[in-house]
Amino acid sequence: MADQRKLTILKLEELNRYIIQHLQSGIIIVDQKQQISMANEAALRLLDLDSAPRMLTGISTQLSTVLQRWRRTPDQDTAKLRLADDAEIQIRLTVLPTRLETYYMIILEDIGFYNQRLQQSKLASLGRLSASIAHEIRNPLGAISHAGQLLSECPDLTSQDQRLTEIIQTQSQRVNQIVENVLQLSRRHPSNREKIHLNAWLPDYLHKFTLENNLPQSLFQIKLLDDPLCAYMDPNHLKQILDNLCLNALKYGANDGKELLIRAVRVQKSPCIAVIDHGPGIDPEHISQLFEPFFTTSATGTGLGLYISRELAELNQAKLSYSLTDDNKSSFRLTLPDAEQTLIAI
Repeated sequence: MADQRKLTILKLEELNRYIIQHLQSGIIIVDQKQQISMANEAALRLLDLDSAPRMLTGISTQLSTVLQRWRRTPDQDTAKLRLADDAEIQIRLTVLPTRLETYYMIILEDIGFYNQRLQQSKLASLGRLSASIAHEIRNPLGAISHAGQLLSECPDLTSQDQRLTEIIQTQSQRVNQIVENVLQLSRRHPSNREKIHLNAWLPDYLHKFTLENNLPQSLFQIKLLDDPLCAYMDPNHLKQILDNLCLNALKYGANDGKELLIRAVRVQKSPCIAVIDHGPGIDPEHISQLFEPFFTTSATGTGLGLYISRELAELNQAKLSYSLTDDNKSSFRLTLPDAEQTLIAI
């Protein structure tokens, strides 16, 4: 009986260790002197560490200060930790009392997990609202477009009046495209993520993209890593994001027939796809508004493409960002969740 109980305890200990190590949330346990007793794999990954230091200050003096402040005022048990690369981590603090000593547990969570939950709720509400608004706009818009088309067929129109009817048709089409983009928000389904082998998926995607848009494949160049690169993403959402980035690169960044570059790399242990063009770049004053809805510098753009792309990225716990390369080329970078990470969501 003693041997059976010992075996049961060992099995439970092994299961507990496995669960803790494979949680998507980072776990750090420290004693009253802030010596680290345990840190799971998720914590090391979020903090970009190969191994846990002996003291909490070895991870972050800010984290150590937060723990000290929380011990004085236990009501404030949450905070945000800013890392060296400007990434943010949500932290929660709790007490772990034992028979001999009191320990403290620090729970680290990627802001991306919070964003995903917020996105699902926001897209659902926004979808219902946008569907109602789009329906109310489409009916009078159809009447305006139809009236403009009938008017343009009148033989007695002057060239100036004919030009006005062309403006009616052009702007009606533009508003209709905005309505279509808004309706995409109402049709949004939850992400159905799966493991994607980017080294095989990207060339296949580019082949289909050039066929769908009647483009020569020579317009693009793909650079892949020799090592396998696997992302955990909804493939339909990934296609929609890349469609928008590639079409924008062709519209704003094609220059003298130079190839547009699609590069697959690994950034801080996460797979990443970068779309790099040869355009003049985005004015610094516009960068902060780049992903806002309806912001555009184009006379024919709707200003929803990048907004929807970022929403889809966050829905999949990915991150879409803009930067300049070392040689001043525009680069849109999509950082993806790593499919090789075995995580348990709670």
